[in-house]
Amino acid sequence: MIRKTYLPGATIFFEGQPADCAYIVERGQVEICAVRDRTHITLATLGQGEIFGEMAVLDDGVRSAEARAVQETEVLIIRSDQLRRRILEAEPIVGQVLSSLIKRFRQAQTGLLSDLPTRMGTSHVVMPNANCDEIGSSGAALEWLLREYDLERGLAACEFVPFFQPIVMIEDRSIAGFEALARWRHPERGLVPPSEFIDLGERCGLIRHIDLAIIAEACRLLRQATPVGATPFLSVNLSAQHFTDFGVVASLSKILSDTGFDPAHLKVELTETALVQDPRKAHEVLTQIKGLGVTIALDDFGTGYSSLSYLHSFPFDVLKIDQSFVRQLGKPGRTHDIVETIIMLANRMGMLVVAEGIETPDLIPPLQQLGCTFGQGYHYSRPVPASELAGLLAR
Repeated sequence: MIRKTYLPGATIFFEGQPADCAYIVERGQVEICAVRDRTHITLATLGQGEIFGEMAVLDDGVRSAEARAVQETEVLIIRSDQLRRRILEAEPIVGQVLSSLIKRFRQAQTGLLSDLPTRMGTSHVVMPNANCDEIGSSGAALEWLLREYDLERGLAACEFVPFFQPIVMIEDRSIAGFEALARWRHPERGLVPPSEFIDLGERCGLIRHIDLAIIAEACRLLRQATPVGATPFLSVNLSAQHFTDFGVVASLSKILSDTGFDPAHLKVELTETALVQDPRKAHEVLTQIKGLGVTIALDDFGTGYSSLSYLHSFPFDVLKIDQSFVRQLGKPGRTHDIVETIIMLANRMGMLVVAEGIETPDLIPPLQQLGCTFGQGYHYSRPVPASELAGLLAR
């Protein structure tokens, strides 16, 4: 995170200066201004949570005005890649609209600055609504940036660690493998669950780095905790963002090489979301991953719109039945028939089946009767840190 403090009257950037970043006011007040014919024109006065300097970053232009601190001001810097990534992730029309708006704003600002000194006949012009108290500031953008920088810091400090949830043989309750689940050991917030950082990681593009860090550490820790010749399998999750190019294939290959983990014991899990954006590219990426000797699992099966067509088209080895179906077993309705059909289909296609979300013992008999091989859920164990792996494996 880059944070800068400016004393009152200090210039943050000059008009005409090339732009490589934008800013957000963390505290204090910033004036956006210009001088024409010895007339000082205040275009805007910004307060906490407001962004400035973004226009020249987005259109690769130069600064159209000057920015200076009105009082002692602290700003956070928004890198150009952070800003542009948000635009690229949005619908194409969003970028076109922004480009058009910026062009029109620059034209309007040029005309305004040329005309104002003559019309106003004064040495200092303040534009209407240029006071930050009137505009009102929003902390949403500031909060977003602070969280993103905290995520980057956490990655650099190796604060993201795998927790391990057993996947057991339903028949005899023996541990067949583990799923590695990301946790964030935050120095101030303690153990942060994935629900509080996965979405942020997806939005800011850091999820790939988080995934790969978790996979590498999980492979290392499980290999370290397992007696020779008795390695359980390891299931790991990959975000949909990995399936837009082939970088993940090289990354997984390097992790396997560096950790010495047997690729035959690694299972890569993905959801249907990973297949939707570009099915052809996703198929190519999955095929290359499978070429490493890794097996592929379709997670949350039954919750998507095209799950059956994906079974036909993609090289899956494992189906994980979504917990929303598993938890309804034994209750009135068609759930039993749906689960039975999924298991029969998987068996005929030579796939293994894992039932997720087993939280109570009454779910086990119907799964046994239906021929489900593996189970996972709080009934067997919550996700545990690596320090508890040896104890689980010794049961």
